[in-house]
Amino acid sequence: MRRSRWLRWQATRLRATFSTLIETSEAAPLPDRFLQDTIGILKRVSRLPIEPAPESELLADLGFDSLQVLELVGELEEHFRITVPLNDLSRVRTVAHVAAEVRGLVAARERQT
Repeated sequence: MRRSRWLRWQATRLRATFSTLIETSEAAPLPDRFLQDTIGILKRVSRLPIEPAPESELLADLGFDSLQVLELVGELEEHFRITVPLNDLSRVRTVAHVAAEVRGLVAARERQT
């Protein structure tokens, strides 16, 4: 009799622990479409196998050179149907910056139409 009570108690503890894990994982925000698409394009344009993160710097962390940055811009323009002003490239350093720029340009395009 004691063993079955102990097993029920253990099952209750496991269920509570498991439900806590689910809540934690559900609370983690998923990357938005712009970030996901930008990361996919970065992987295609890169000549090396890379795993970009939002905080990855294009030049320092991902090893992009100026030609690859221009290739990236061309791919982003085609994919999102936007025009990236080349003046904006000087302030874009990380993957998150690229996604934010793209998001802003897409929003501006949608406001004009």
